Amino acid sequence: MRGADAPVESADPEVLTVLDTLVGRWGGRAAETERERRLPDATVAELLDAGLLQLAAPPRFGGPGHGWPTVVEAARRAARACPSTGWVIGVVGGHAALAGRLPPTAAETVFTAGVRQVFATASAAADGRFTRVPGGFEVAGRWRFCSAADHADWFLLSGHGDDPTDRVLVPLPAGKVRIEDGWDVCGMAGTGSRDITVDRVFVPEALAVSPSRCFAGRSPSGTGPSPYYLDEVPFLPYVNSCVIGPVLGCAEGAFAACLTRFAQGTGGSRPLEQPLVRDGLTESAAELACARHLYEDMCARLHAAGTARRALPSEDAAAIGRDRAYLARLCVRSVQRLIQLAGTAAHFADDPLARHWRDLQMMAAHRDLNWARNAAAYASAAFTADGHGQAV
Repeated sequence: MRGADAPVESADPEVLTVLDTLVGRWGGRAAETERERRLPDATVAELLDAGLLQLAAPPRFGGPGHGWPTVVEAARRAARACPSTGWVIGVVGGHAALAGRLPPTAAETVFTAGVRQVFATASAAADGRFTRVPGGFEVAGRWRFCSAADHADWFLLSGHGDDPTDRVLVPLPAGKVRIEDGWDVCGMAGTGSRDITVDRVFVPEALAVSPSRCFAGRSPSGTGPSPYYLDEVPFLPYVNSCVIGPVLGCAEGAFAACLTRFAQGTGGSRPLEQPLVRDGLTESAAELACARHLYEDMCARLHAAGTARRALPSEDAAAIGRDRAYLARLCVRSVQRLIQLAGTAAHFADDPLARHWRDLQMMAAHRDLNWARNAAAYASAAFTADGHGQAV
């Protein structure tokens, strides 16, 4: 097992070197980020200037075209200092690849201004709807949980059309939506995951696509071989797994904050010399080591499938969902123990350990980390009635 600070294989070391020069600033702004319920403008400018929100942007539109491990490893390292910043790098930054998978006219439209943009998604429709009209769709209603909404240049909206079984995905420029100030939460406040409202906007047919078609595997988009695969492989296992970098990094940041607290001590106490503290730290460290094993395995499996332009078999996709959810369980257990070891003093709002703990609770509630859903999908793929299923 490599050390916690060792970069995951296949992640671009130059990107990580640039990121490592900035994480101290983001950690210094973490309290402000939480208080303002959005990333500071200075942080977003740094992310864009350093290319950290464009990591997954397609080369054909001027993007660097990095592989998936670079995106999630950058998010992991940022989340150690500021979980909300790590979330925006991994989840929002990953949307640049989704934008490149839109129909040709739509992709060319959204990238007209280049790749130095923020692409927010809106997939949780409160009452958002798509009504088919001559030549396209009329979009109206409200969507929830749009991370980085305040900084978005484009919103990628999805929801049901006239037929409840049909879903539609369209891009809308930020000027066509109204951002609602309702993101008042006790974890991941800094992501600015606000509601948005759309007041009857027409979207031409050429800009719309079904999510299933957008996420499906496709023929190479270029004229020759390219190392960039995120616009060709079936996309769902990748986009659903962007959360593992921020989750693991948040837990690692909590562990570092706890060690700092115990090393400093209070009132002459030396917590690191107490057997109960040492035992608890050891078990939490073991859980994080196991989480890192799962993380590295998922990165390797997804990257290998991507570079081979190979769709994951259903049992492999189910195993990745299982491991994604179990990684979150390990991280939550590890940090919960740290909070209990630290006691009441760790629960002040501006305490770094408390902030990471709050943020991790919110991250772990994400639907792609839900244990029941992922466990059921894995069981269906791995365990057959005749006993010949293959657990992976």
